[in-house]
Amino acid sequence: MILMPYLRNVTRPHFPVGVILLVAINVLVFFGPQQRDEGRYRLAFEHYAQSVLPRLELPAYKDFLKKQRRAEDLKEFEKLERYRLSYALRRMDDDAVFMSELRAERVIAPEHEDYAQWREARAYFERTIDSITVERYAFRTDQPSLLTAFTHQFLHGSSGHLLGNMLVLILIAPAVEALLGTGLFLLVYLLGGLGAVATHWLIVGGGSGLVGASGAISAAMGAFAVLLRWRRIPFFYFVVVYFDIIRAPALLALPIWLVNEFVQLLWFGDRGVAYGAHFGGLVTGALLAWPFLARAESRFLPQGGEQAAEDNPQAAASDAFRRYLSEARRAMRGNDFERARRAYAKAAVQTAGGDLAGWRECFNVLKLSPGSAEFHQAARAFLRLKADDRETQDFIREVFRDYVAQAKPRPQLDAELLAHLGERFRRHGGPAELERVARLLHALAPNDPRSREIILAAASAHYGHGDSRRGADLTKLAEEAPPGG
Repeated sequence: MILMPYLRNVTRPHFPVGVILLVAINVLVFFGPQQRDEGRYRLAFEHYAQSVLPRLELPAYKDFLKKQRRAEDLKEFEKLERYRLSYALRRMDDDAVFMSELRAERVIAPEHEDYAQWREARAYFERTIDSITVERYAFRTDQPSLLTAFTHQFLHGSSGHLLGNMLVLILIAPAVEALLGTGLFLLVYLLGGLGAVATHWLIVGGGSGLVGASGAISAAMGAFAVLLRWRRIPFFYFVVVYFDIIRAPALLALPIWLVNEFVQLLWFGDRGVAYGAHFGGLVTGALLAWPFLARAESRFLPQGGEQAAEDNPQAAASDAFRRYLSEARRAMRGNDFERARRAYAKAAVQTAGGDLAGWRECFNVLKLSPGSAEFHQAARAFLRLKADDRETQDFIREVFRDYVAQAKPRPQLDAELLAHLGERFRRHGGPAELERVARLLHALAPNDPRSREIILAAASAHYGHGDSRRGADLTKLAEEAPPGG
């Protein structure tokens, strides 16, 4: 399961210096020093294969596994040995007990006839391996150091590994940095990475390597959930083949993330992916962020972002329009028409941030349910549009005609909206629509002084178009309405 938040306008404006710095370091390390690693690995393994080492060490390791009664490990090692030597060597190198015995010269002892050759070849192989960036700066549970507990956070095993981690960092960390400040955010990030190391070490024990920023990024995720707590934010989630967006309290993500990592740790173990490190990073980040809740609270925008909407209502309405329109389209693809109708109605009322194509899409879908509250709501919103360009005028006339003709049980238009439409149709033409507005207003509020004005305007429009019969009918109707004030 994937659960990722996406949000904006939560905090006061803050340039994410810390996030940019972390991304830059990770990218520079991967495309800089790490790019030379592949050639060095190839050189090391070629030397190993051509030296005396395979003849001496591989049989010794298999004998070691037999004595330890590790039949499954022996079977897997022999399979790797036949498939690719480099994979077998990594498996042997991850066995902390055997490698400790080997380096202590208790496997190939000084009295062994090939001891001198072995020692020279082994020393050269280890010097070559030590020149590899990942081998030197990865954290190893059998050779732990404070330096590698930090440096492993900036190493990655592949471009996909790097891209995935940086994407999550960019999604999560800017909000955390804005709430804590750059210095404190970097401290939580790095200390969270140490917490991830500790958990990985505790779970896996000796003989395991660890690279990648995911433990530290998990700490940022834990801090994110704690700092935003009960604020409802949008989350993208993906389960098997189903995906959608929900709004939920940020803190709800923390137990979901923890359970997800714990289940995967039990299911897959902690070798291919360091689920234990992810779990430890989440817990560490949450605990480190907890004392700074008051600091974070002072940096939130009022009501989770309403100030941003007040400062820039056009941008806020545009974001809302696109979000609801996207939700409606997803619901349509999933044949969830009720949810789609609700989402289209929410998009429709964000008229300040919409566009003509989007408005047409909303209206065309909603008029398929002419008795729904959403259809009435959207139609009224579109009829209140203030733009005077030709395309919008045509759209408003289209909405008015369809709404009056199709709305069930009847159109829900008040006197203010009808008066507004009357003025619009009088200015921009449309005698048929102006007459319909005039008659609706007269029927709804016959004593409204604006009724007579609009009726006379409709009569004048018909006379101007050569339809004297309609003009005369409307003039007669105007006589029944009170004069305007």
